[in-house]
Amino acid sequence: MDIRQLERFVAVAQIGSLNRAAEALAVSQPSLSRSLQLLEESLEAPLFVRGARGVELTEHGHELLPRARLILAERTRALEAVRAGAGKGRETLAIGTDASFAMQRLPRGLALLAERFANLRVHVTEGPPGALLERLREGDLDLVFGARGPMLDLEALTFETLAMESAGVILRADHPLASRTHVRLSDLVGERWIVPDHPVLLEGWRQLFAGEGLEEPPIALRTSSLNLAKGCLLAGPYVSLGDAGSFAAEIAAGQLVSIDFGLARYERPTGVFFRREGRRSLAQRALIEALARG
Repeated sequence: MDIRQLERFVAVAQIGSLNRAAEALAVSQPSLSRSLQLLEESLEAPLFVRGARGVELTEHGHELLPRARLILAERTRALEAVRAGAGKGRETLAIGTDASFAMQRLPRGLALLAERFANLRVHVTEGPPGALLERLREGDLDLVFGARGPMLDLEALTFETLAMESAGVILRADHPLASRTHVRLSDLVGERWIVPDHPVLLEGWRQLFAGEGLEEPPIALRTSSLNLAKGCLLAGPYVSLGDAGSFAAEIAAGQLVSIDFGLARYERPTGVFFRREGRRSLAQRALIEALARG
């Protein structure tokens, strides 16, 4: 097995056709077929089922694909480190994060890294947890920060809790309910709800009403965009379930308020995901420790 064989295997798996993969790789089809054959022989397992419409991965192929991508990603990053001057202590840290963590917690950790690691380069990607964790498994990311939900696939990954976040009710400061001294959950049934497109928060929102024997309100807007939720809250007669820390700037400015209406609020763990078999560098450990201290 060599790197070229893995590169060709991944290309064929992604494209699903030997002819088109050969064109994309600028190699002849016989050469490509021979590389795949040698790879299968070295592994003593078939990787593709070949048919009239192309090729499909076998069970062994599906098992190899994420590992092959991880090997190729680590190789690419190792080459980049050498070219960038790894001998001088330069390191690149690739981080994935959800919107809430990026706004509320990550900046102070990155500020610490900037002070302590002069040669560190950081690349941050914001996105949905599922997609980020897949990139983490494939070695495209070093760490992923965000909330852990029951629907997330943690295969080959480990999660470490850094904090617990509470979900409350956020609304505009001039909303009629904002001026009341006491707000009951039944007062919120008729409101236009924005609910985060996250399975844990969505279920927590539903349980709030079910636990009080109330009918679940219709969802006016369901979105994974924190910025869109903020914009709609500021512009219209909405209410939203969310972590008050994610709206801290708007609350401090008097634009939004967070209501505690006396019920036990839903909590979710938020923290860091990493590969079980991966080693954490000094910079990665320093970032996690800083975020754990809050």
